[in-house]
Amino acid sequence: MIIQHNLPGANSRRNLDKNKGKISKSLEKLSSGFRINRAADDAAGLAISEGLRLTIQGTEQAERNVMDGIGLIQTAEGAMEEISAMLRRGYELSAQSANSTYNETSRSAMQEEIEKLREEIGRITENTEFNGIPILKSDVGQSSGSAVIGPQTGLPAWVTSPSLASGKQSEEYETKEGYTIKNTADNTVASSGQKIVKHAAASIDFSALTSANKSDLLEKGGRGFYNTCFTCDNHYSIKFVTGTKTTEKRDGNHYIYEIGIDNVNTGEDLVKAIVDGVKGNPNNHYTKFIADATNKNKLWIYDDRASENKSSYMPSYDEKTQKVSWDSWTNSTYPKVINTTTCADDGKFGSGVAYAPGSIIPIKGDLTLQIGPTDEETLEIILPGTHEKLLGIDGVSVLTQKAANASMEKFEKAIHYLNGERGRMGSYQNRLEHTHRSLAVSHENLSAAESRIRDTDMAKEITELTKDEIISQGAQFMLSQANVIPQQVLRLLA
Repeated sequence: MIIQHNLPGANSRRNLDKNKGKISKSLEKLSSGFRINRAADDAAGLAISEGLRLTIQGTEQAERNVMDGIGLIQTAEGAMEEISAMLRRGYELSAQSANSTYNETSRSAMQEEIEKLREEIGRITENTEFNGIPILKSDVGQSSGSAVIGPQTGLPAWVTSPSLASGKQSEEYETKEGYTIKNTADNTVASSGQKIVKHAAASIDFSALTSANKSDLLEKGGRGFYNTCFTCDNHYSIKFVTGTKTTEKRDGNHYIYEIGIDNVNTGEDLVKAIVDGVKGNPNNHYTKFIADATNKNKLWIYDDRASENKSSYMPSYDEKTQKVSWDSWTNSTYPKVINTTTCADDGKFGSGVAYAPGSIIPIKGDLTLQIGPTDEETLEIILPGTHEKLLGIDGVSVLTQKAANASMEKFEKAIHYLNGERGRMGSYQNRLEHTHRSLAVSHENLSAAESRIRDTDMAKEITELTKDEIISQGAQFMLSQANVIPQQVLRLLA
């Protein structure tokens, strides 16, 4: 019999401590409701659970984002519904004024009502907001006569061009060419040798382009610029995109050249890519693209009449300056109109890509909705534009029967355009409603999966606790018995 080491007592104490640890963990799981309270409980399970929790939180926020998006669209739709009603009233007034039974006084009253309708459309457009965000003043729809410029924003600040600032071909480009010249003194026509010829032109300088900042040209899906022909309705747009090739697309009379800039690292590279892409002469028409003779980073776009022999486009020759100029362009306020009947946009030059009204290709939206738990799950929203120029009702008049007939057509086109915009916004809302239902299902399933990994099975854990408590009580009793055994030594000493 030994007393230095109470081995039965030590064994009972060890088991008692082990059972107390189990009871403590069971109580923690039962009180928290979680099976995993720390990484030591289940390292792999914790990693999976934390990943699921992150996804669940992202999904919850995406659900709220989607509902916010639906609210924004409904706000825009409500405003456009009222604008549509005013456009219909404008059409009705135009049709009324087109009838010969009305006199000037009657038509003046109708015109006054139309003016008030236009003012209210402008007010709604200016003041309709969602959380301080204007929702009817989209960049899509900055009107340029028969074209719509959008959805691109302006070119980067490091691009310089006097013509971009003026919005038209406000510069001169000179060439030496042989021409048939009309003498302004006696109106005689004679052949001429090589003369300096002035052309209405625009320049754009890309000298500041570097490989580091060329991504600026791709913001919002591809920035660009446009130029309009002087003698026809053609618009030529340059749009910068990823890739290495040039693709020509057409939207009505608007020719869009998508210039791939992956291999472009300098301004000279970009100018060459543009000139090569349009082959110097888009559509084999009068507009020409050429690199500057001394500064290869600078692009010139000018209107050429070298092949034009019509008397209406005959150039004139100034003996003093020894320069040839076209009669319509002789003053400094380029461009003067050549064909006002069919070419309302002649000579314009500016940022953006020209499209036919109502047929804009949505590339990048005005708003981005985060509609999922990952950064790729977004929806681009192109907001509608309802300002007068885009609707085409600026300057509508019913003061004469002829003007009223033209006004009817304008209001009809505006109604068709607005119906298309309302339909587009409605399609956004339908998609977002489907998205919200999908997110709700995902939220439910992800929560169930996370629960299976992390939550406590209460029945199982209570069973374990009961077992451990019984074992712990037994261990305590056995420890008391083990402590009695050494006391038997005292009987030997008695």
